[in-house]
Amino acid sequence: MIEKAKIKRLDTNEEITVMFNPIEYSVTATGQLTGEGTCLQFQRVNLEDFSIPLFFDTYEKQTDVRKEIKNLTALVMPTVEGKKTKQPPVCLFVWGKFLYKGIIYKIDQRFTMFLETGIPVRAEITVTFKSIVTTEEDAALKGNEACRKIWTVKSGDRLDLIAYKTLKDASLWRKITEVNNIINPRTFPTNNDIGKLIVVPDYERDYNDKR
Repeated sequence: MIEKAKIKRLDTNEEITVMFNPIEYSVTATGQLTGEGTCLQFQRVNLEDFSIPLFFDTYEKQTDVRKEIKNLTALVMPTVEGKKTKQPPVCLFVWGKFLYKGIIYKIDQRFTMFLETGIPVRAEITVTFKSIVTTEEDAALKGNEACRKIWTVKSGDRLDLIAYKTLKDASLWRKITEVNNIINPRTFPTNNDIGKLIVVPDYERDYNDKR
């Protein structure tokens, strides 16, 4: 079965699965240099905005395609418990081993097919992320082992086992609960958790930063 791309909102763990996987994407990283001549050195890495084209089609179901994308478009109008907030949510775009963390600040919608009643049934959506990845986290885009990982929750999973399999230390399960806002570790995973993506923090980097 082909793995579907997902957009995960990190503050609520809400996941939006795309209807059809994108046919392409590109990521640009620009090295900021300091010095002159042969004494040039990398100072930091700047990640450019990331745009991904997505396709939605509800013609066969004869339903309004806007209902399929409403959770996606809502990400540029964030709310907390029904109240408006100026704080945009941090999201992960996840497709296989590719991860991109950032804030969605632009969604272009283009409707290309309609029912006789004028209801749109086909849409081309371009989602644009503003990166908030730090210099240290840049390795995550290259798939290095020493970076944040993503785990798909399965029936029978336990947080300590996930910590052991991903971080080689079962005692680090608390770090996973903190990053993913898991309120009751004893009941994890519930039926609602099965199939969700959780973030496994980069313990090695965090540990070295505190030394």
